[in-house]
Amino acid sequence: MDEATSKGDQARTEILEAARDLFIKNGYNGTSMRAIAQAAGGRAVGGLYNHFKTKEEIFSAIIEEQNPYDDLMAAITGTGEIDTAPDFIRAMLGRTLRVMPKHYDFFQITQIDLREFQGAHLQRVLQTQLVPNILTMIARVKDLPGLKPIDPLGLMRLMGSVVLGYMATRTLQPTGLFDDRSEDEWIALYTEMVLHGLADADPGEENGA
Repeated sequence: MDEATSKGDQARTEILEAARDLFIKNGYNGTSMRAIAQAAGGRAVGGLYNHFKTKEEIFSAIIEEQNPYDDLMAAITGTGEIDTAPDFIRAMLGRTLRVMPKHYDFFQITQIDLREFQGAHLQRVLQTQLVPNILTMIARVKDLPGLKPIDPLGLMRLMGSVVLGYMATRTLQPTGLFDDRSEDEWIALYTEMVLHGLADADPGEENGA
């Protein structure tokens, strides 16, 4: 890589990072190309157009290039050799729930995408990167013992809902609300509720029936 290419890559990275922070702080419509240029090291606005044609192209690049795909897949696939489906899910959720809250800023960017573009940019990433690999992983889990028959897409949505819900409540919780448990204890509780549900298996027995 020559020096010009290296400087170009560095400039592109600085632009994307500045734009991401501004989009989160001010919203998409509240962020101008001029503001991005200023935040990206006091650049001239014309310098942005050497890398991106439009503000939307910058926004799209943030989702495509700064998404947590690598960390998420490492968490999902880094469970090692496990013999049962419940143990796999327990290990996968434990790793994922520790990793994904670190990427809450990207979650905020996806909310902007949903509001402004009906999720079009995120959908491309999901369709080309995440969903095919997640479905492959689910097919692997279904071959392990210990899991009742379940629709693969339903399981994928459930796992996604658990992870996103955990991220949101962990980040937005009122001060002190969840301090009665450590993070490890909360993750263990979340995981056990996913694996075993909320309904009493035999409520009549407890009531003396």
